[in-house]
Amino acid sequence: MMVSHRDRWRAGSLAAGLLLAASPAPARQNALPADVQKVIIGRFDADTRYLDGAADLNGDGKPELVVHVVGPMACGSGGCPTMVFTPVAAGYRLVSTISVSNPPIRVSATSTAGWRNLIVRVRGGGAKAGDVELISDGKGYPSNPTVPGPRVKPAAGTAADILIPELKSFDEAKPLSKGGAPPQGARGSGPSFDCGKATTAVEKLVCSDAALAGLDRSLSGSYAKALGNMSEAGKAAQRKAETSWIARRNACAKAGDVRDCVETTYKQRLTEVQIIGGELLAPTPVAFTCKGRQEPLTVAFYKQTDPPSAVITMGDRQAIAFIARSGSGSRYTSAEVDYWEHQGEATVKWGGVSLACKPNR
Repeated sequence: MMVSHRDRWRAGSLAAGLLLAASPAPARQNALPADVQKVIIGRFDADTRYLDGAADLNGDGKPELVVHVVGPMACGSGGCPTMVFTPVAAGYRLVSTISVSNPPIRVSATSTAGWRNLIVRVRGGGAKAGDVELISDGKGYPSNPTVPGPRVKPAAGTAADILIPELKSFDEAKPLSKGGAPPQGARGSGPSFDCGKATTAVEKLVCSDAALAGLDRSLSGSYAKALGNMSEAGKAAQRKAETSWIARRNACAKAGDVRDCVETTYKQRLTEVQIIGGELLAPTPVAFTCKGRQEPLTVAFYKQTDPPSAVITMGDRQAIAFIARSGSGSRYTSAEVDYWEHQGEATVKWGGVSLACKPNR
């Protein structure tokens, strides 16, 4: 008897303890709003399932929507993503994606920067099993709950209400294809381009992969929005950037892990377009003074993007960099700039010049 990838994932997840005994479920919506489902399908696939709960996290009288995503395209050995959406005039806006988290997910009685703290369970992936309290900075929640810090703290004894209960099987979660999201294979589930005209290996991969196709659709939509808000000169610059990006995406055919390369390339370009097009709420930048330079350096950290990103500006130069592995501190890199912050100081390499910078107090 053949065993599908999804069945192997279900069995492996249960064996690893990712999904444990269930608690009584709170009242939940019958289906997620269509725009929320679109975001989730764009990042994962239409067969992904979820648990959800609603609570007013920022005290404005309108409940935020918290969605715990479950599925082989979404989860890792340490857990699955939890996404926080806030209501806006046109629907919902994604505030945070909390990786490798597990139910139960609770809402703390404590608020920080105007938002109630969230409590999630972490286990596996090198993290010590337990509940951690995620502290908002007023814009979003920490993206990695397994990394202790000022905004990720042990939650032992913290008073909180259950928002999303524990889950004992994949089948207990609700399917995305119900109530407004297009089912897999339906019109609109493919990429933005005509798969009948796909010629490169990467284009054919995108056509055969629901998650990559969703990313392509998301990028196409954000790109069109961005162009609509630009001057003719800006449009010309972005068309040139898009052509260069397509070449980089297609070059992934030579990568060791082709799919990972394609997915990363899509996510980075989507973030660039959303930032440039003003689709994302701009965070307050951090100002630095660099030794030997008069022009100011500012860094705006977009922690809500996937992957987390930063807009680095010095004088009339600006670059978008993405979070990278670092033995210590935090590091963001791009083709133009390398930013590494460690122990309160930053080293910035830009244009062949290395600068030592300190944040302005």
